[in-house]
Amino acid sequence: MTYFLNLSIMAIFLFIFIWLYLVPPLLCRLFISIFGRPVGTVDLRTNIFLYWWFLTQLQIIFVRLQFLEELLRLFPGLYSLWLNLWGAKVSLLTYWSPGVTVTDYYHINIGRGVVVGGGCRIGAHVFTLDKDRCQQLILAPLRIEHNSLIGLNAAVGPGSHVHANQTIPAGKMLRPFYTWKNGKVHRPAANS
Repeated sequence: MTYFLNLSIMAIFLFIFIWLYLVPPLLCRLFISIFGRPVGTVDLRTNIFLYWWFLTQLQIIFVRLQFLEELLRLFPGLYSLWLNLWGAKVSLLTYWSPGVTVTDYYHINIGRGVVVGGGCRIGAHVFTLDKDRCQQLILAPLRIEHNSLIGLNAAVGPGSHVHANQTIPAGKMLRPFYTWKNGKVHRPAANS
């Protein structure tokens, strides 16, 4: 009887693990393979916004209950592997400090040897106002090249690009479409 009880408990834990950690990323990958990755400046009344919203709902439990991601970060390479399951391109040799918040997993590209400092925020979306003061969503992949360091409580936004071997200072926010190269921030070109 005890054997079957232990087996049942293990089966329940396995089911919860699969449902929590594998079903959402596999659903995300399925939808991305069918509909592509949502990208661009998006009006909140469009189907693209609803599609992004759906993909975000698949990730929301991990943003709200961050200890679920922290559990994966206990094992070197596992969190990066899990992000890749969502469609990210993240080196298994990325170091994730505690308290990091990542959103839009499928738009993240992080190279080998990157160190992400505690409390950092990495996300490929931001809400802004257009010229008529209506809300819009900006979605764009972001890239952090190899051997870079993202300092404590720094933020990297949509469309941002951190070049190789760079250090983003603690608390620095890399705004949408900005680039960090040669130790300083570069604004996006006017025609971008």
